[in-house]
Amino acid sequence: MTTGDGTTWWGLLMEDYLQIMGPGARNHSITALGHVRGTREEALEALCERALHYQPRHPVNPYRKLVYRDGDVFLMVLEAATGNYCYRFRVAELLWDSAPRPETAG
Repeated sequence: MTTGDGTTWWGLLMEDYLQIMGPGARNHSITALGHVRGTREEALEALCERALHYQPRHPVNPYRKLVYRDGDVFLMVLEAATGNYCYRFRVAELLWDSAPRPETAG
């Protein structure tokens, strides 16, 4: 969604793949961590900070946290006693929102 001043709103999105729930099934969800107004590069900078400092609810006590970057996507892998937990972070241009956008980026 491009505003009157030519800037674009970006969603900071996180996808999680928690645990296998059954044969071939996965518990998958997408969460908007926030929105920023600016360039794609500015949105990626904000997303990088979110990915590096993100504290998921599961697992509670990971013994290792790895964060990777693959182009415009950040991947977090948490290793824990109960298995690995994967989180993917990406930016996406907001095309439409049924609620009005705030005037300040956030």
